[in-house]
Amino acid sequence: MVGTVGYGVNLGIFAALYAADFRYIGASVISYLVSNAVMYLGNRYFTFRLGHKGFWGAYLRYMLVGALVVALNAGILAGLVEGTGIDPRFGLAISLLIISPFAFVLFKRWSFQIRPAEA
Repeated sequence: MVGTVGYGVNLGIFAALYAADFRYIGASVISYLVSNAVMYLGNRYFTFRLGHKGFWGAYLRYMLVGALVVALNAGILAGLVEGTGIDPRFGLAISLLIISPFAFVLFKRWSFQIRPAEA
């Protein structure tokens, strides 16, 4: 549920920024950072029910993983747009779907430090 909301936030903000003549890579970075913050709160309090303890340390780890993910996403997006000529809005939708499983595992295991036996 949290991922779906984050996906929608990301695509919505990207579409608005792209329509306002932001370059697609810059728009993807901004939209990802906003959706990343929304997903952090959703995952912390809804998905994993972790409460307030360790909020800032986990958020720092979450942002570090997010930086890696946003860079990989920008690379995939650029490859799709430049390599195939696909519209950046569709390219972002595809690149997020490609990167999401990898990102979720990193966020879960490192940012929130939840191991398979705990989940």
